[in-house]
Amino acid sequence: MGKRFSSIFLLMVILVTCETLAAKTGGKKSSGLKNHSSKSAKRQTIISCCGATPCSETHVTRMLTSSSSLKKDNSTLSTTTSPLPTETITEKDTGVAETTSEEPASETSLESTSTTSTTTSTSTATTTTTPTSTTTTTTPTSTTTTTRPPTKEELLLGTCETTFEKNQTLFTKDGILKDPESQGFWVQSCGQQFLFGKSLATWRENFIKCYKIGMEPITFENATKLECFSKLVSKWKYSSNYWTSSLRVNESDFSWCTKDGSFAVDKAKLPWAAGQPQNVNNSENCVHLNIEKSNATFSFTDRMCTDQLIFGCQGPPTPAPPCSMPTCPNITCTKNTAFYTTSGSSQYLTLPSSHGSWFTYNGRSFLFSTINKTETYTGAMQACCGIGMTLLSLEYDYKYKSLIAAIKDNSNLSDYYWTSGSDRDCESNFGYCTAKRSLRQEAVWASGQPDNADGNESAVVVFVNQNNAQLYDFNEESKFRYICEARDTSKSKSGGTAVRDECAAIYNVSQAEIDTLLNPSVPKDLRMKCFIKCLGENSNLMVNGKFLENEVFAILEKLAAGNVTELQNNMGIMNDCGTSSAGMDECDKASQMMKCSSEKAPEVVNGIVSAMDQAMPIAPAPLPPAAVCSYGPFPCNVSSNLAQEVMNCTGNCTTTNGYVRDLCGKKYFFINAQVTLDQAYIMCCQFGMKLASIESVDEITCLTSANTPTTGIWNWIAASKVNGTIPCWCTSNVPFSYDGYASVGENTSNPPYDSYVIIPNTKAFSVTNYNSVRYPMCKSL
Repeated sequence: MGKRFSSIFLLMVILVTCETLAAKTGGKKSSGLKNHSSKSAKRQTIISCCGATPCSETHVTRMLTSSSSLKKDNSTLSTTTSPLPTETITEKDTGVAETTSEEPASETSLESTSTTSTTTSTSTATTTTTPTSTTTTTTPTSTTTTTRPPTKEELLLGTCETTFEKNQTLFTKDGILKDPESQGFWVQSCGQQFLFGKSLATWRENFIKCYKIGMEPITFENATKLECFSKLVSKWKYSSNYWTSSLRVNESDFSWCTKDGSFAVDKAKLPWAAGQPQNVNNSENCVHLNIEKSNATFSFTDRMCTDQLIFGCQGPPTPAPPCSMPTCPNITCTKNTAFYTTSGSSQYLTLPSSHGSWFTYNGRSFLFSTINKTETYTGAMQACCGIGMTLLSLEYDYKYKSLIAAIKDNSNLSDYYWTSGSDRDCESNFGYCTAKRSLRQEAVWASGQPDNADGNESAVVVFVNQNNAQLYDFNEESKFRYICEARDTSKSKSGGTAVRDECAAIYNVSQAEIDTLLNPSVPKDLRMKCFIKCLGENSNLMVNGKFLENEVFAILEKLAAGNVTELQNNMGIMNDCGTSSAGMDECDKASQMMKCSSEKAPEVVNGIVSAMDQAMPIAPAPLPPAAVCSYGPFPCNVSSNLAQEVMNCTGNCTTTNGYVRDLCGKKYFFINAQVTLDQAYIMCCQFGMKLASIESVDEITCLTSANTPTTGIWNWIAASKVNGTIPCWCTSNVPFSYDGYASVGENTSNPPYDSYVIIPNTKAFSVTNYNSVRYPMCKSL
């Protein structure tokens, strides 16, 4: 797609989603299941959009003390203590994130805030503008404040300023920090809470920002802290350059500046970057922390104290932000290679049908486990991991429709199934663990659900039948079938194109329409606008109606390559387009934001898109490539007389042109004329029917047990093997399965044998050339 395709993803700096869906129950819990009539007083039947704060507790806050040469002011300080959790989850903006077994970490990335503060450095004789905190946006504003930076002489003397006061107006009367999401991304780890900010600051301004909220700059006081931080960095998803509290005290030594005083830095134990510290022009007196996400490492360099880097703090405010996301199962998701066969450079499941029933819809593959494959909540998650998929998440409303479509012609699949939803350790704040998303308002709960019966139901099950897909809460140790899912990447060249293909399938968008997305003169209908929203959500640049600032900000930082003015300008543009664009609904707002971004910063948007496209993994599809239906399109001219004759013939009867059988809720018509495959499609349509697709084992069994009129005769069916490893049905959305058939082999010699025929009463099927002549088997629509 080149540059044009890359530009499409500019929409990902946009979008807000939180629409409401309410639905009645689609099924009752079986008599063997726990009674859900009791309701927990703690639970809300209707779940509102989740907030953006982590599941965490307050931890030990250090007593605030100045250096020995400065007076300590205890009137503005407070401390609280509480035990650390043994395991928590990490999360993106309002989204559920991965669990980690090595390091307790519960985090939420929150809306950013910035204003501008102007600082004049006597050592550099320059003026620099930098964002600081105000409201829930991420852009420099016209507000300015002036603070005196330390002189070079003061820095060289090792003066650690600790007289900055806590800003009591930022806290409630109970000492709770107001609007914590405006500060940055909160991460609980290493026995304390970190705040990784969203705005720029000099070294001194970093101190001021931290002290205002009762925290202090990041310090690496011992080897334990360094080791712990390395584990946190292994799953890093924030910016790359932060200030520490370290300050040069002479030509070769540094000190950590803390509220408890200053103490020497053991330089030999710090992972310095190559050639660091180097003190260029005797002006690099402050220490900067650099995180390298590509190899999950971190290092230190000395920098000019007036440089502008991201502010960072440690030591939790009082108290820590409340929870909004669940604690997810602490499992290692590993694919079982024994299930797979290598084919060239690819691997595919050897026996897909042995794991359950498969269904591919709108660019996504679903696996419904069989009736004898039941698991606990954690067991279901591990089972999906074993086959290279993830446990189902219903974070988008169109997935409900996909499940109903899958079961529409497969009534044997109607049942309760595990999803990855949970509110463990965070009552009533449900999130999908594998998708790292919260349950939104469009979540379709069954009537009276969730009810948290007996106070121990934290996991989410979906009941699916031919009409509804609705959610229930259950105890994690209950056993149910499960649904695994994976994006169909068999025809995609990158993670970005896989997302585009899925969204295009969902909203029926053509390539020609995609090519017009950046042309503001081309009007966008609702379908196209929702396509844009779909791209943003599935590309992980927006989640639950919030802009993933940590993702975009890190990219902007990289694109700016140290140019502070450029970074500030780009942050402002992205914020302006996100806050100034109005729309009638979420999809309309997405379209407006796309237009704004492309007009103001097309190159920046292309850079963001390109970086995200490259970063998005393209997971291998568990199923081999499906065939395509290259036949047709064929003219479909229904003959009312022929169609009426077939419809009037019920049970087992004969018409002028063939034989009718009413089997298992469907009408089949066996035409008594041998024709080519093309003619078979056309003839079935004339009778108001379609060339038959045999979509389940039940249907094969039904045909075999019935008195079909074509004993020993090969019949055309609507299956194709053109350009694929496994066949596909050309008149339904159900993938071809070999289950239930008695294969007689597949001829692959020339001319190509890629069209299927069966003998219904013996379950025999084979491949033949589409120009061969066989008897058509038609099926009611």
